[in-house]
Amino acid sequence: MNSKKLLAAAAALCLAVPAGISVQSAAEDLSVKGDVNADLVFNLADMVTFTNWLNGNGSLSAAANGDVNEDGKCDVFDLSAMRKLLIKCINDAPALAYKTKARNLCAGINASQGKGKDADETFIDSQTKFTVDIFKEVYAEKENPENTLVSPYSIMQALAMTANGAAGQTRDEMEEVLGNGIDIETLNSYLLTQRTRTVNAKKNEYNNWSVDTANAVWAKDSEKFIPCPQFIQNCVDYYDSEYYIAPFDDTTLADVNNWVNDKTHEMIPEILKKIDPLDVMYLVNAVAFEAQWSEPYTEYAISDGKFTAADGTVQEASMLCSIERYIGDENTQGIIKSYSGGRYAFAALLPDEGTTVDKYIEELTPDKLNALLSSRKYAEANVKLPKFKYDYEIKLNRALCSMGMPTAFSRNADFTNMYSGEAGKDIYISYVTHKTFIDLDENGTKAAAATIVAMTEKGEPMKPDKDIVFDRPFVYCIFDTQTNLPLFIGALNSLS
Repeated sequence: MNSKKLLAAAAALCLAVPAGISVQSAAEDLSVKGDVNADLVFNLADMVTFTNWLNGNGSLSAAANGDVNEDGKCDVFDLSAMRKLLIKCINDAPALAYKTKARNLCAGINASQGKGKDADETFIDSQTKFTVDIFKEVYAEKENPENTLVSPYSIMQALAMTANGAAGQTRDEMEEVLGNGIDIETLNSYLLTQRTRTVNAKKNEYNNWSVDTANAVWAKDSEKFIPCPQFIQNCVDYYDSEYYIAPFDDTTLADVNNWVNDKTHEMIPEILKKIDPLDVMYLVNAVAFEAQWSEPYTEYAISDGKFTAADGTVQEASMLCSIERYIGDENTQGIIKSYSGGRYAFAALLPDEGTTVDKYIEELTPDKLNALLSSRKYAEANVKLPKFKYDYEIKLNRALCSMGMPTAFSRNADFTNMYSGEAGKDIYISYVTHKTFIDLDENGTKAAAATIVAMTEKGEPMKPDKDIVFDRPFVYCIFDTQTNLPLFIGALNSLS
C-alpha cells in the first residue's frame, strides 16, 4: 500500500455512485482546477467536499472547477483526476531540510483559509485555567525537588489536533479539559489565530524575537487504519499540519526525531525512543522560542552569587543584575522583564520567605496568575536573577486523566472522527510525552517544547520598591503580553 491510500479512501466512498452526473451550469469566474469549495486553492478540503457531493450531501460552490478531466460532467472519474493532481502537488513540493523516508501528503498543498477567532475573555480564561491545571498536575507528580518546565501552548496544539478525531464521551471530556467546555470547532478557530499571531513578520534588531510552531501527523501505512479525510483537513486548515504516511519502523523513528530536532532549532533532538508494534498514529507539535532582552545585560551587570536549592544545598550562581518592573501580591514578590519588541516578556515569581515553591504552586489559581501577569503597577525593583539552563521530560497521561479526560486513555476511547467505523473504536491514546528546554542568559532566552500524542491499537489493557534576589526556588513563565497567556511556565529548584 503506497502513500495514495488516504486519497483512495475518499474515492472508495464513491464507488456506488453512478457516473455521469451533469455539471451544474454556473457563471463562476473561479478557475482553480479542482477548487470546488471556491476558496481559491485546491487541497484535501475539495476532495472531502466533492466526495460528499457525489454521495448527495452538500453542494459545490464552484461546480465548473470539479470537471477536472474536462469531459463536461462531474463524476467519480474527476475524483480520480483530483487524486492525481494532489500527488503532482506533493511531488513538486520543495525538498525538506532533513532526510525523511515518509511521504508528506500535504507537501505543496495549501491549507484552506480556516476561519480564525480573536482571543476574548472566554478563550483567555480557558487557556489560563489549562496552564495552571497542567502545571500543578505535572509539578505534583515529581518525586524530588527538581526543575519543572511545561509549554501549555505546545501541549494544547497537539491535543487539540487529536480532539478533532474524538467522538462521544471521549470528545466531551477533551473539550472540557482543553477549552473549559469550548467545542472543538470553536477552539480550532481560537488556536488558529493564536498560532498565526506568534509569527514575527517584522523581525529586526529592535524587535528581535521569534516563535516557530510546527505540527505534524504521522500515520501508519495500514490496510485497516485509513484516517478520515475531514480529520486530516482540519489538522491542515487550523494547525498547518504536515501529514506523513510511514511504515512505523526504524526509519519512522528517525524521521520523527529528525523532524522535532529541526523544528525546535536543535534544542530537543529526540522525542520518541521506540515505536510500539501497536502504534498507528503520532500527532506531534514542536515550538521554538528565541528572543533577546529589550535591554541586554553588560558584563558589568553580571556578578557572582549564591543560590539555595530546594534541598538546602548552596550553589554558585552567575547573577544578572538590573532594575525591572515590580509585580506582587500578598505572598509574591516578582518582576517582569521584556524581550525585544515588547510582545513577549519573562516573569519571575518569588514566594515569601517561609512559603515553599511546593506550597506556592499548590495554592496557585488562574485568577492569581492572571492578576500578577496583567498588573499595571509601575513600581521598580533592583533585581538579581540567576542564569540557568536545563531540559525536562514527562509523560502527561496521569496529569491529563486527573484533569478530566480519562476516557481517551482507556479501552472505551472513541476516535471514530479520526478513523471511521470500528477502526476508530479500536484505538486509544497510549501516551502523551512532553519535552522542554530553556537557556536564559545575559543576551536573552531560548526555549523549546515538543509534544507527541501516540495513538495505539487496543491490545492488552492499558496500565493504569524593593530588593529582590532570586537566590532560592521560584516560579517563572514566558508569556504573551497581549493576552497574558504563558507559552512556557516552570519552577527553578536547582541550578545543577
